[in-house]
Amino acid sequence: MKPDDSSLTPGEYAAIHRAATDLLNKASAWDRLPTPVPDLLSAAKLHVAPMSAFDPRSLLRHAREFGERAAKLVKSAIDKVRGIFDVHGDLIHIDTTVNESKQNFLKLHEAGHKHIPHQTGLFRWIQDCDKSLSPEVSDQFEREANIFATVVLFQDRRFAEMAADSTFGIKVPLALSKRFGASAYASMREYVRRSDRACAVIVLNPADLCPVLGMRSELRRVELSPLFQGRFGDLKLPEYIDRLNPLAQFIPLGGKRMSRPGTLPLEDKNGDVVEFVAEGFGTPFNTFILIHAKAGLGKSFVMPSVVSKPTRAQVARFAK
Repeated sequence: MKPDDSSLTPGEYAAIHRAATDLLNKASAWDRLPTPVPDLLSAAKLHVAPMSAFDPRSLLRHAREFGERAAKLVKSAIDKVRGIFDVHGDLIHIDTTVNESKQNFLKLHEAGHKHIPHQTGLFRWIQDCDKSLSPEVSDQFEREANIFATVVLFQDRRFAEMAADSTFGIKVPLALSKRFGASAYASMREYVRRSDRACAVIVLNPADLCPVLGMRSELRRVELSPLFQGRFGDLKLPEYIDRLNPLAQFIPLGGKRMSRPGTLPLEDKNGDVVEFVAEGFGTPFNTFILIHAKAGLGKSFVMPSVVSKPTRAQVARFAK
């Protein structure tokens, strides 16, 4: 599973949150949908390079306009990332081969590198001195920029407030993704992480064929709501979801985009079995399986009676 790219300590999050809301204020971007990315970049005094460094013709032009050192910086990064921040040119380079909603997030991610106070100064010093960030600092900066982009793109809690006005379900974040100009991936994660319900989204890579088990999908990420995390802990899943796993029924196949909702049992930290509703949605890039408790979970919870209670083996097989 892909490592989490956005976890920060409360103090770190507060600093990034201040920087993100400051940019929203400067751009007067609150409640403007889709989130006005061009105005936000203008407020950050950033420009998108007219010919991106990801265009093979641009390296020579970049070297001619901004110097050999800047061109080397671009060349060293271009094979690893989808966006680049040139601190001296106040330019960002975006891979235009990805879809527009992904480009929006990339642009705000790169804006974070400039607008987060402790980052821009260090980037300038490093580029001046021809140095590089340590892997630990680089990873921290990337996580900070991801959080910055998320807060700005979803206008802090605006996305969550709008989502709360609708009946909980997988169609809600998909509809809101279009309104905010965000990807389905980012919107599904935001939907769950801001939810006050016990819910989780399981993100899978596109299905492939296994000679032994047939269809299988590689696990990419699991996002848990705070209530889910507190009640159930981490959701332990195998590296691949195959046809023997109960989640397989919620992977849309055969050209379908959505699966029929169904139920799955899950055991909490106390060994109590809770029934969850599960539904799936597929894109060419990912499959999302959203699960949420069928009954509301508060500080106390009474399991409703069911016609047939799942066996402990059935529950364990899902939770492995």
